[in-house]
Amino acid sequence: MSREIVISVGHGKNASGNYDPGAVSRDKKYHEFRIAREIAKSAADYLQCDLINYDGTRDLSRRIKDVNAGNYGFAAEIHLNAGGGTGTEAYYYHGSPTGKKACDEMCKNVSAALNVKNRGAKVKLNSRGTDYFGFIRQTVPCAVLEEAVFIDCDSDLEKVKTEAGVKTCGEAIAKGIEKAVAENSVYKVTAQSVAARSGAGENFPVRKNLKKGEKFTVSITAKRGVWGRLADSSGWVNLTKGTEKVKK
Repeated sequence: MSREIVISVGHGKNASGNYDPGAVSRDKKYHEFRIAREIAKSAADYLQCDLINYDGTRDLSRRIKDVNAGNYGFAAEIHLNAGGGTGTEAYYYHGSPTGKKACDEMCKNVSAALNVKNRGAKVKLNSRGTDYFGFIRQTVPCAVLEEAVFIDCDSDLEKVKTEAGVKTCGEAIAKGIEKAVAENSVYKVTAQSVAARSGAGENFPVRKNLKKGEKFTVSITAKRGVWGRLADSSGWVNLTKGTEKVKK
């Protein structure tokens, strides 16, 4: 299975082609889709992974189709909750240890970062005993659905109304995913020096240089092939140029 990750934005368009806002705030000013897409973008930016439906042009069936066509190993769809509650919760495919771990970590991180209640990792089944959410039930990779906060709870909404709030929330979700699915490996620099860049590509600026003989740990989490993120998040390294994996 591919280890690549994709983040999807919930809602934006329904099966009839009309705008689907998802849930809305009590004053009707804030839409689930519009906030969720910024949280999702923040998560995808952190993970340097694919993001789908930011523009709101894909209904649920199209989002599922895109995920299945992408040869991903892990998929997360971002939503906001509603119904009079408070806090953060996440759903995973029943019987999936990786899904459960990802949901546990996402909820723990969002709860701590935003100071909201941790409602935990959950499974929701339909009357046929299969997973209720189509995004979880019909996608090929391990899939989870994150309900970041309750949009109809004023104190929850306050935490994600701002640019800083959605960034904090998105990065908390991303770090939870990273911890659940990352493969940590130790490498050693064999060249005179190796650049650690701000992103997974030669076009990103150099943050620092690793010296010959220096060992470093990377978390391979995203669709960036030869690139690995340093475990301390200080940069990305091309693992095929001037490095070798340290045998355990």
